[in-house]
Amino acid sequence: MVEAQDRFPCRRSIPRRDSLAVVALLSTILLGADLSAQSNVAAESRYAWTENAGWLNWRDADGGFSGVVIGDTFLSGYIWGENVGWIHVGDGTPTVGSSYSNSDGSDFGVNVDMLGNLTGFAWGENIGWVNFDTSSAGADRAVFDTTAGRFRGYAWGENIGWINLDDPTQFVAIANVFSRGDANLDGVLQISDAIVTLSYLFQGGAPGCLSALDFNDDESISISDATGVLCLLFCGSATPPPGPYPGCGFDPSPGGLTCSAVPTCP
Repeated sequence: MVEAQDRFPCRRSIPRRDSLAVVALLSTILLGADLSAQSNVAAESRYAWTENAGWLNWRDADGGFSGVVIGDTFLSGYIWGENVGWIHVGDGTPTVGSSYSNSDGSDFGVNVDMLGNLTGFAWGENIGWVNFDTSSAGADRAVFDTTAGRFRGYAWGENIGWINLDDPTQFVAIANVFSRGDANLDGVLQISDAIVTLSYLFQGGAPGCLSALDFNDDESISISDATGVLCLLFCGSATPPPGPYPGCGFDPSPGGLTCSAVPTCP
């Protein structure tokens, strides 16, 4: 865990921006020029803590429609802090298509590389720039853990200090983290998962993760999902389901099915 700001003597300083870039940036924030999208941060895992600014809510801006969206290669949307106001992690339209350049205030934001490492900057009108490239922290650098579907490590704001993404119980995670087919969320694919799916179809109820029941990823729950589980278990030539499988992960093709429960991940 990070104990003091001097832990990272090679920390990059927050870059200077010329006045025109800052004016344009503030206009973007105030006018809401982002491409709005429903946040995919999990409702039950949406807070990060900073010692100097309190809790930061990554999900609920504008009822969730302007909250943070975790993409494959970058973040977009807004974080809300009761004590610091809005923090903008990117507008969702990087100029090069897959990542923000962070070369000036017109194209800033937080990027995610193929290993999950975070880089780039977020902007808060009341706190200035927040640096997500804490690579000099080693194991404590800010990352998105694609296996667990959550952020880890620490980001740094010159005016608010460390943002803790590493807490074991209060952390920011992506919604719909599950293992396909694991209907009872116990971390093991077995007959009971097919039974849970059939029980849902014929007896009703509210499973904690409908996405996990959708074995064939057709965005609906049917008998074929239960038979798919059984065939994978007992048919030697059965084809495994689409990801995330066999481990936990997020849905690469999200649709209307939800996953509000936290699974046991194999």
